[in-house]
Amino acid sequence: MKTCLVHEKTYARLAPRLKDVEHKLDVLIMTDEGRFYHAGSRVVTDKVEPDIVFGSLDCFFSPSAREFIMAVLQSDRLDWFQSPAAGVDNAVLKSIGKASKQYTTNHTQAESMAEWALWSALDFLRAGPAHRAQQAAREWKRVQSREIAGSRWLIVGYGSIGEAVGKRVSALGGHVTGLRRSPGPAPGAHEILPISVLPDELPGADVVLLCVPHTAETEGMANADFFSRMKPDALFMNLGRGALVDEEALVAALDAGRPAYAALDVTRVEPLPEDSPLWHHPKISITPHDSTQTNGTLLRADETFLDNLHRYLNDEPLRHLVDRKAFED
Repeated sequence: MKTCLVHEKTYARLAPRLKDVEHKLDVLIMTDEGRFYHAGSRVVTDKVEPDIVFGSLDCFFSPSAREFIMAVLQSDRLDWFQSPAAGVDNAVLKSIGKASKQYTTNHTQAESMAEWALWSALDFLRAGPAHRAQQAAREWKRVQSREIAGSRWLIVGYGSIGEAVGKRVSALGGHVTGLRRSPGPAPGAHEILPISVLPDELPGADVVLLCVPHTAETEGMANADFFSRMKPDALFMNLGRGALVDEEALVAALDAGRPAYAALDVTRVEPLPEDSPLWHHPKISITPHDSTQTNGTLLRADETFLDNLHRYLNDEPLRHLVDRKAFED
């Protein structure tokens, strides 16, 4: 029998669907108070040695997230960890990846992140800031705005997130150019080009979206030269990692009038320090790295785990299994 660690809230959602495998599992539950107990007996225990861990968002956003992470890292039996994230560049996730024999990722948060991109873009194109300013000033004055239809999007990093955005933009009549390492067609994109052409593509884009992971090559890629190539009326968005952007260069570029606006879900330092100029800049909108925070994201992640759980228990190949080399220093 395998011991499977899950969060109490996660278990409440999954319990009815674990009936067919409960004879193979000892489900260990973590509470928001940092206690651990067995689902069957409800006996509280200090012995937390799971073979399987579903690291749902319930775990990582719990008040007892530290206790959860320590329990995972200290288990000598950890055979498989199901991550709630697509990437493995986070320091905590890398540590867990090193400790676990098998590590699988989750790519279903792309749907909610794509909706964030559309929401942010529509707010910009339909002059959301100007309308809100007029409402605050009690001014009744029509504002000329733009549409997604006919707009040109440059999505830098056309993976699962980029594809989810591209499908939506294309359906609304926008033109999508995706940049990635591998050539060939992809759903939602009118064309896929190599990352190397980025400087040449920036001047023609109405919306530029970063979705690439943080690597040595992508560190600070959105710099002064990057922004100087954008159109004065363009929107810059970042759904990747904060380290992709030179924030001082971004503020200077916005002050100089190129690009017109920026929407950020990630920043270099998180939480964003109170004295950061990004907070109050009139041409920047910020969300606290919560583009994935929807009920749909939770439910889709549950489906990913359940699918892989049945595969694991039936000795079938796990989906989204990460190569061990990804966790090497």
